[in-house]
Amino acid sequence: MIKNIKNNILNNNSSVATAIKILQESRYKTVIIISKDLKVLGTITDGDIRRGLLVGMSLSAKCHEVMNKKPKIALENDNLRINEILKTQTIVPIVNKKSEIIGMVNSEVSYAKKTMTNPVIIMAGGEGKRLMPLTTLTPKPMLPIKKKPLIHKIIDGLSDSGFKEIFISIHYKGDQLVDYFNDGKKFGVNIDYIREDKPLGTAGCLSLMNTNNLKEPVIVLNGDVLTNIDYRRLINFHQKSKKSFTLCAAAYDISIPYGTIELNKDSIINIEEKPIKKYLINAGIYVLEPNVIKEMQINKKIDMTTLVKKYIRRKQVTVFPLHEFWIDIGNHEDYEKVQDL
Repeated sequence: MIKNIKNNILNNNSSVATAIKILQESRYKTVIIISKDLKVLGTITDGDIRRGLLVGMSLSAKCHEVMNKKPKIALENDNLRINEILKTQTIVPIVNKKSEIIGMVNSEVSYAKKTMTNPVIIMAGGEGKRLMPLTTLTPKPMLPIKKKPLIHKIIDGLSDSGFKEIFISIHYKGDQLVDYFNDGKKFGVNIDYIREDKPLGTAGCLSLMNTNNLKEPVIVLNGDVLTNIDYRRLINFHQKSKKSFTLCAAAYDISIPYGTIELNKDSIINIEEKPIKKYLINAGIYVLEPNVIKEMQINKKIDMTTLVKKYIRRKQVTVFPLHEFWIDIGNHEDYEKVQDL
């Protein structure tokens, strides 16, 4: 039993943002919510947070709004119950006979160094027109951030999460990426290249993959996206969903600097001063089952939005909301923002 769990404990009025910080930094990926008299009120996992984000929860919300209010707990020596609970969850809060929290049992296998076998495809073939003239001679994924190319930072993040099998889709000035990375060995990964002889849209290059040995979910991400997401949790989320397609979504707020008026026919029914409208936007990161790629027409131009809509109609798309750092480097302003990272 793990007794030193003070860093994983919060009260029910703590903020969701605080719970997220614990989940990101702690070795044990569960937050235990307790009362003043040390009774277990609930637990919060990464999945609880993301489900809350999907229904519009704010990061300033209180923990009791998102926690599992019926957590499975066990007495210290009740090994039968502990083992039964561990069949469905990785952490069991342990209490004494007064129902006070005294520790936890953790069955999570440390996967910090575990190598994942899922292929990753980085879309790096675009011209980056919005970043001209910077991309006149240099493809966007090779633009430097603190002297290291943007795509190198992306690959570092994937490698840190254990993903070593990398495919890079290239077209515009693609030889610069090949010259820089070669086979990827000196960067600790294996890199192959998918060459687009002609522009195939934002998803068409997937059809050029050799699918003969493709058996596991594939991560696909744009070559201009920086994030500190743990891609292993994304794969885990996708597999639990039983869907063909997972789309990552980032929060995007629009502040309207005026009072907005709500009308019913010709009558005013409400006025709201300077509201903030919240949206979920496509983050440019996806997980696809192999059948998605196998069903594509080879070498035919298609955009990712068209491909996603096809699986939405089949009710085969789930959404993975991000609470991690994320930025799409699509213009000069965004490029300037990431220079201090």
